[in-house]
Amino acid sequence: MTLYRLCVAVFAAAAISLLPGCSDNKAGKAPEKTVRVEGPLIIGVVGPETGEEASFGTSVVEGVLAAAKRFNAQGGVGGKEIQVLHFDDKNNIESTTKIVQDLIARKAIAILAAPTGSSTFAPVHLVNESNTLFISVGSRRHLKASGPYVFRTAVPDELATDDLIKYAVTELGYVNFALVTAADNDFSLDLSAMFMKALGKHKGNIAVRTDSYDTLTGSHNIGAVISAIKKSPEPLHGVIFTGGVSEGVQLAQEMRKAGIKLPIIGGEDLFSDEYLKGGEAVNETLLYTTFSADNKSPKMTEFMKDYGKANPDRFVALAYDTFMLVADAIKEAGTTDTSKIREALINRKDCEGVTGKTSFTADNMPVKHPIICKIKRGKSGEQGFVLKNDYSPDFSSAATQPPGAK
Repeated sequence: MTLYRLCVAVFAAAAISLLPGCSDNKAGKAPEKTVRVEGPLIIGVVGPETGEEASFGTSVVEGVLAAAKRFNAQGGVGGKEIQVLHFDDKNNIESTTKIVQDLIARKAIAILAAPTGSSTFAPVHLVNESNTLFISVGSRRHLKASGPYVFRTAVPDELATDDLIKYAVTELGYVNFALVTAADNDFSLDLSAMFMKALGKHKGNIAVRTDSYDTLTGSHNIGAVISAIKKSPEPLHGVIFTGGVSEGVQLAQEMRKAGIKLPIIGGEDLFSDEYLKGGEAVNETLLYTTFSADNKSPKMTEFMKDYGKANPDRFVALAYDTFMLVADAIKEAGTTDTSKIREALINRKDCEGVTGKTSFTADNMPVKHPIICKIKRGKSGEQGFVLKNDYSPDFSSAATQPPGAK
C-alpha cells in the first residue's frame, strides 16, 4: 500500500507566515539604509559530498545554493552577490581543516558545515581565532561554549522534548509513562534524560523505566522490555522510546502482539519512511520533527520552487534558512565586519523560514520549536504523518502527500 503524509498548519506562527523577516529588540525599526560593502562576499560550505555520509553534505550544499540564487536575484547585499564556495571534506578531519583554512584565507564571512562530527568540530578553534562565523546546519550535538563565532541551526532536542511532553500531558491528558532507553546508544541516553526533565517539569510520571540493551549478553532484548511494561504498577498512557528506528518498529510490533495498546512517543528519528513501514503497529505514534514540505506557506512555496526537486529533507531546508539568516544579517550590519554581523544575527529574533521561526541567545544557542506529529490512518486507508494544528487539540484525519523525510 502506498504510504502518504499530510502536513496541516503547524505553528500559530503559520497564520502570519505572510509577514517576512524578523522582529528585533529595538522599540522602533530604523529606516532601511543604503548598504555598501567592501571586499569579497563569500560564504563557504564544508561537508562530505562523497562517501557514506554524503547525503548530509549534499543536502546542505543544495539548500545553500537554492537560497543564494534567490537572495542574489533580489539584489544581494547592496547590489553585490554573495558567492558560495563548497568543498567535499570526505568526512575527514584533516580535509576539513585544510578546507576551512583555505576559506579563511579567502576571507569568507561565514562557513556553513554539514552536521557530521568532522565537519562540525574540527574547525572550531580556527574559526574563533579568525573571527569567522561558523554554523553547523542541523547538528544535534551541543556546541555551547565552543566560542563566540560558533553557532548551530537545529531544533534543540531540549525544546522539542519539552514541547512534546507538554502537549501529551496538558492536552492529551497522559500522566503515566514507560521510558525505554537503548543504553548502547549515546543519543538515546541523552534523549531519555531530556524526556525525564520534561516530564518532571510538566508533572508526568515515569511508572516504568527499562532498557532494551542487555549488558550481560551485549545484545538487545525487546522481550524484557515488553515484560517490564506489562508489570507496570500503574496504568500507562504512553511508551517513550529513545532508541533507533528499526528497534522502534520492533518494539511497536511486539507491543501489538502482546496486546499492549499504548502509543509510542519518540524523537525526530522516528519521522521516517522506515518507521512508517512498521504498519498498523506504529499508528498513533506521537513524535516531533524539524521540517515538513507539506506545511504550506508562501515561504514554503518559494523554497520548493528554488530547490526544484521533490522530497527535500530537513537538512536542505535548514541550510536554506541558515544561508538566509546569515545573508540578511550581513545586509543588516552593512559591513563585512564579522563581529557586527554576529551582533546582527543575535539581535534579530523570530526569523521566519521554511523550518519555522529561528532566534539565537546571546551565547549563540538556537531557539527553535518543533512540529508535533502523529501517525494516523487516513479516510482512504492510507497511513502517514499528520501534523498537530495549534488551533485544535486534535489532528487531521487525511493524508495526501508521500513522505520524503530521511
